[in-house]
Amino acid sequence: MTKKQHYVPQFYLRNFTSDDNKLWVFDRVKEEYYFRTPKEVCYEKYLYETPWKDEDPKLGKFVLENQIENYFADKEGEYSPLLKRIIDICRNPQNKNALICNHEEKEMLASFVANIFVRNPWSLRQIESDLPLEELKENEEIQAIEQIIQIMGLGDIDSLVKAADKRVWLTEEFDGSRLAPRILEMNYTFLVSNGEPFITSSFPAIYELCDTEERGLMPSNIYLPVHPQIALLYNGTIPKMKSNRLKTIGEEIVHELNSVYLKSDVEQMRFLIARDKESLRTVIEKEH
Repeated sequence: MTKKQHYVPQFYLRNFTSDDNKLWVFDRVKEEYYFRTPKEVCYEKYLYETPWKDEDPKLGKFVLENQIENYFADKEGEYSPLLKRIIDICRNPQNKNALICNHEEKEMLASFVANIFVRNPWSLRQIESDLPLEELKENEEIQAIEQIIQIMGLGDIDSLVKAADKRVWLTEEFDGSRLAPRILEMNYTFLVSNGEPFITSSFPAIYELCDTEERGLMPSNIYLPVHPQIALLYNGTIPKMKSNRLKTIGEEIVHELNSVYLKSDVEQMRFLIARDKESLRTVIEKEH
């Protein structure tokens, strides 16, 4: 069983490592710097697991242990080569006017961005706090299932409901992915910096929300660095003819984007991450 479950994929973090395969991390709470490997950061033990409320030795400690973790591992096998290909294209000067992704890659890219959103501990806390557990337990079908579970001595219905809710939100098995289709509708560009590098964080995606009648709150702007010189931007104002292409930006804009992490909620974006310590210091000192 995988105990250390990464909420920021290691393959993503490796894009920000130095030559010795480590990266710099700034802890905004402790105000300390760390030099770590991707394996050593952005994880929590048993993050995606749901403990049985009344643990039964026959059932094990968790409901369908590692099911979500294994799902993420499979998806990362798709996302990793896509991101590598995008970075290779964007870093080649000969491709400055090229279209970056084909149709299938656009869909996978939207799925990757949605995955980055929902798998974070901060997002999981929002999902769990919105679960109407007592209201659901008034449902006749769930009451019938609860009686069967009690008769068979198979644990507690609360645990099953919570585990099912996580699967709906975190996997596509039950059409639970609400974000990816919305992201796919948006035009996007790849921002390229030839100077000050992009930093990232323990919640890499920066976003703005809009309230839609059909789907409630949905992102209208999304910013996600994928490499120290490359960042992905979904934005409603990007013309279709400019979408899926490169856009070179100056150091002032890069710094402005980097500084948003420092202005965000510490609980959501506690750790800032960069290839080198100087990049982090530059952002922090300019903002202070």
